[in-house]
Amino acid sequence: MGFVGVYRSIFEYAPSSEGELAISEGDLLLILEKSTEDDWWKAKKKAVSGDDDEPEGLIPSTYVEEVSLAGPIDKPIPQSSPGGA
Repeated sequence: MGFVGVYRSIFEYAPSSEGELAISEGDLLLILEKSTEDDWWKAKKKAVSGDDDEPEGLIPSTYVEEVSLAGPIDKPIPQSSPGGA
């Protein structure tokens, strides 16, 4: 199965029902399907090593941001300081 985009989670999410995927801030996600009916997308969590599982499930689309494939995908997420700038 192919994917439609590469995203990184910007918030932690704990599943509240069966079929949802637990994500932590900074997780790399392959989006398998984007729903046109609601804000839930089907995603696969990218394994950290070859021995890890790549679980799939639904995630809230508002908890992720698209990763630019022009640069490295494993760079840290910039942390904004309180109060902006």
